[in-house]
Amino acid sequence: MKRLHLIELGDLPGCPRFLRNGMTDYLETVVRLANPYQGIVPRLAAALERCQATHVLDLCSGPGGPWATLLLLFKDKKPEVLLTDFYPNPTGTALPYHPEPVDATKVPETLTGFRTLFASFHHFRPEQARAILADAVAKQHGIAVFEGTARTIPALLGMLFIPLAVLLVTPQIRPVRLSRLFWTYVVPILPLAILFDGIVSCLRTYTPSELKK
Repeated sequence: MKRLHLIELGDLPGCPRFLRNGMTDYLETVVRLANPYQGIVPRLAAALERCQATHVLDLCSGPGGPWATLLLLFKDKKPEVLLTDFYPNPTGTALPYHPEPVDATKVPETLTGFRTLFASFHHFRPEQARAILADAVAKQHGIAVFEGTARTIPALLGMLFIPLAVLLVTPQIRPVRLSRLFWTYVVPILPLAILFDGIVSCLRTYTPSELKK
């Protein structure tokens, strides 16, 4: 199906903080519980070694991304990781987090290291996606991009289970917030918003051939 760059609620500048953080906190907890990226560690470790990189600059980290879990799987030479985001939300991690907004298409010269993006590349239009890659090349830093969604019918159908997953996962999100519980179980805005953004994420996701192009 054709790629559709529809708008995700969490990308809107006017998105309420409780809604954006509630959605990213849910995704962070799912990544922590399911650890879907564990299989990429050998390949990522090899890329770091080829680039002689000891530091990682994670872009679009949300409340933490998968790095806290991934670091446990590195057998040796664990990299130092700095998390960044255009909307910083360091509540879900103990890893160092850059306090200022970071634009992945124009990373400040002072922020160095092998760059990673997890479940975020689909947020960018083709010209922005190219700019992210070009910026890494221009500044001579390695970069690795990983996505957890796909633009397929099975992936879209799988998103229909998100509201139930939100109801089941929310009690395990830390720290516990009364506002999150309210917007999940009393007025279910968060389950519906996460469902909407999940469907849009699938429609936005690049195919391998599109990424190569």
